[in-house]
Amino acid sequence: MNGQKCQAPAPHNICTIVVTYHPDEGLPERIERILGQVDKVVIVDNHSSESCLAMIKNISSNLGIHLILNGENLGIATALNQGVRYAIDCGYSWALTLDQDTVPYLNMVQNLISAYNNCPFKEKVGIVGSNFQVNSTGKTLLHNSKYKNNSWLVINEVITSGSLISISIFEKIGSFRDDYFIDCVDFEYCFRLRANGYKIIIATKIGMIASLGNAKVHKFLWRTVMPYHYPPLRYYYKTRNGLLLAQEYFWKEIAWSLCRLTMPIRDGLRITLFEDNKILKLKYLCLGIYHALISKVGKLDE
Repeated sequence: MNGQKCQAPAPHNICTIVVTYHPDEGLPERIERILGQVDKVVIVDNHSSESCLAMIKNISSNLGIHLILNGENLGIATALNQGVRYAIDCGYSWALTLDQDTVPYLNMVQNLISAYNNCPFKEKVGIVGSNFQVNSTGKTLLHNSKYKNNSWLVINEVITSGSLISISIFEKIGSFRDDYFIDCVDFEYCFRLRANGYKIIIATKIGMIASLGNAKVHKFLWRTVMPYHYPPLRYYYKTRNGLLLAQEYFWKEIAWSLCRLTMPIRDGLRITLFEDNKILKLKYLCLGIYHALISKVGKLDE
């Protein structure tokens, strides 16, 4: 497939990849919502519990889902790469990546296809992302009313979930960064796409309900703040990878990098003011800063 002209996305040439790690009982319903919109779904499980595995295997048996079962948690990047390699081996042109807790709308894939088809520089599109609503706050990434006359919009980066990835371009620029493990895997890939001359667009119609941690809106003085209430370990990867990525792409992504370099301070304040388990979260955040300074990557040995 490498070197061939990319085909336009259509249901028959899209393979959906869902990475699971201790998913909740709503997973089967969410899988069913995407199953009818694409040709194939593959679940890559990162060593979930036995009860979760039983549910996942039941989904596979009942719905014809392909399973890749890892014997340990290999991280989101490696799992995504496994899924994309499966899609390549099966001859698919596009890979749709979804988080396990994302609720796809029934018109999600059609929104993505329409955005691509209406874009005048199709050969340069490396990813078509999905506009989304945040499940815990109801806020949307893009307001539909503002973009109602446009089905697509050029954007600098998109999140992993709801991203329709061109496999031919994936093969040209390389896979997701395994050494990032989790967090900023999507942003790094987006920046690498753009550094290689490709573009990222987003379908402006809302296509899914996404989870961003356990985000909650708080009022503080005259401002509205939204701490994410991530588990402690997540703050380690978020901090470390964000700082490493800001350093690597500083002169190409100046605005993003400046924001990311100050994020540990803002995260630390939000944790201190609004979140529980403050000491452990701040500990992991500080460890992330230290490991970014010494350029330590990979999975954290706990």
